[in-house]
Amino acid sequence: MKQFFDFLMISGVILGIVFIIATQCSKNGREKTIIFLNLVVTFLMLNNFQAFLLETVFEHAPFFIQRLQIPWYVLILPSFYAFLIYYLRIEGKLQSFTKISVSLFVLQLLIRLALLPYFNDDEKKLLIGRYVQIEEIVNASYSVFLFVKSIVLLFKCSELYQAVLTFDSLRWLKNFIFLGGLVMLMWICAILLNLDKAMHPELYIYYPLRLSSTVLLYWICYQGFYSYSLMSERIKLREAIAIEEKDKNMVESHVYSEDNKFERVKNHIEKNKRYLDPSFSLEKLSSEVDMSVSTLSHLINQESGYNFSDYINFMRVKKVKKYLTKPDYASYTIVAIGLECGFNSKSAFYTAFKKFTSVTPSAFKEQQFTQVS
Repeated sequence: MKQFFDFLMISGVILGIVFIIATQCSKNGREKTIIFLNLVVTFLMLNNFQAFLLETVFEHAPFFIQRLQIPWYVLILPSFYAFLIYYLRIEGKLQSFTKISVSLFVLQLLIRLALLPYFNDDEKKLLIGRYVQIEEIVNASYSVFLFVKSIVLLFKCSELYQAVLTFDSLRWLKNFIFLGGLVMLMWICAILLNLDKAMHPELYIYYPLRLSSTVLLYWICYQGFYSYSLMSERIKLREAIAIEEKDKNMVESHVYSEDNKFERVKNHIEKNKRYLDPSFSLEKLSSEVDMSVSTLSHLINQESGYNFSDYINFMRVKKVKKYLTKPDYASYTIVAIGLECGFNSKSAFYTAFKKFTSVTPSAFKEQQFTQVS
């Protein structure tokens, strides 16, 4: 079993190195959000690699080295919290605790240096063992503090990052907080189970913790990088669309006929771009046009040949096709365009697009540019 965990640990280290190189080479690699995300991976990777070396290559190292490992793990939660603040674009509004965290880490390194004279002193082993326990309890308490701060920020302070919510629902982050709570609980249990084992703690107790935290943190790092890259692209795309729409409105004036009820409904949706709202519903439209839900539903079915959901998706797909065929938008990803046109997920976008065009968005884009060339 130990060999299995060792294999997973070293595999995670390799994965971490690949992730860091890939993200640093990306176009967003220099931004603080990605830097702090990479620091999460770096400190986790260093902590796991150190544990792997001490349990394999340096299995018979002196007690001093075995117990006084470099406390990389104390910087994992602070890096995540700083990432969270930059991801939500609220830097300056809340303290990131970066300086405090680095100071705590440096202090613990200095304590190790101060204990160096006792490197070969067998009589001081119990003292060192007790110190390591106290240090881990302090670090765990600090990490729990930052974890709770993250929970409060995500679930109680949404007014601070309303702008981000227009691009990302943050569901993936909230799922991480729930799963991360289980990992934190495992850490606390591991500490409690080793309280009476200052000299020779049971290392196997930490194996599930290391494995679960590694999987969870690499997952959140992938999600964080993907979501941040997508959000950054959507912000730029929305700005480009806004400029185009502004110029278009200056030179065009549309006259809509409202001879019948359906024309009035269609005019309302198009003029106010209501189809761009991912949460737009028949109930919302009913309230906005002052028409009963049943009447409105029947009207849309009868006049357009689609039910409400398909009708709105048809308008979204029409908008997507417009941007996919324009060279000015060729540098933006298809997913970013789909989400900016009102779809609430990649899967919903691809399903609807194929339903109305019989091809995938990527195939449609390729066909258009092939025809042009």
